[in-house]
Amino acid sequence: METRNLKCIKCGKELTKMQVRHKCKYCSRECYTNSRMGKARVTKELLTKRDTFNDAVKLYQSGKTKTQTAQILGLNPQTISKWFSIHGVENLNDRVCEFCGKSLSGIILRSTRKYCSGRCTSNAAYARKHPGKRKDERYLELRSKGLNLYWDGLGSKAIRKHLGISQNTMSNWIRDYGHLRERVPNPEAFTFMPIAAQLKCAKTAAVWQRILYENAPEGDMNSVRLVCGFFDGKGEIDHFAAIVSDLLKSDPCNGDVYAFCNRKRVCISTICWKQGTFCLVKLPKACGAYIWPTEAIGQQIKVQQNEFEYLLGLQKIDGKMLRYA
Repeated sequence: METRNLKCIKCGKELTKMQVRHKCKYCSRECYTNSRMGKARVTKELLTKRDTFNDAVKLYQSGKTKTQTAQILGLNPQTISKWFSIHGVENLNDRVCEFCGKSLSGIILRSTRKYCSGRCTSNAAYARKHPGKRKDERYLELRSKGLNLYWDGLGSKAIRKHLGISQNTMSNWIRDYGHLRERVPNPEAFTFMPIAAQLKCAKTAAVWQRILYENAPEGDMNSVRLVCGFFDGKGEIDHFAAIVSDLLKSDPCNGDVYAFCNRKRVCISTICWKQGTFCLVKLPKACGAYIWPTEAIGQQIKVQQNEFEYLLGLQKIDGKMLRYA
């Protein structure tokens, strides 16, 4: 049998060699759909519908069963059941969204849906829990706070923790509106930052002392002197004692505790003169890195023992941050 003699049983178009090889009866998916469901037409609402589907709805609404409807139209009963489960069998123009009033015509599962979109579903649930309030007003107010904190120099992670929002929400706000204003560091937003970030942005020893004093829990009141900068303990006790005497111009045997941090910020060493001998203690970091004042802060920072222990529990902040003047 020649290929040119085989044609589509719907439109009469000649089939291709591949279609003949696969024993296709139709030349395209459109012809197959029109043959099973009727020719497509466009209603006043600009929705594509099928004559066969509309006939099935009318027959079913007139009292016919699904099996009788399928027999009259010459279709498989499972096809009729599938149509009704997906598109519904009620009047196509009498259902509207219960929240915004938009028509549900042409929306899948019209017979079971109450709302036209997920946004209306969320807004309706919020309205039931908060009578008299609108979710849009609360959302706009929250977005305004988040963007103002972002423009004041605060990082997205700190904003998310302060406002209790998700990462995707904050990322979308920054992507859509972050470019509208230039980010300028604002000291008022400084308190919303994590403690580790506040210490990293601090410029003076007084700010370091205030932050540790306000956040550290109560404990031992003995003084500890943090030596600013980073030192590797090459000569152990002699090396650290020389730094105290030469750099800080202090007596290493005065009984104060001096703390040093290595360049990788993974180990802190303390020396103290007790009972006629030096006591050296090393505190390696199990994971992460220590927060430690740099040489730009000064030479040393005097803190209490409980504040020093609180500092040891902080983690290093990674990533770029704005510097506060």
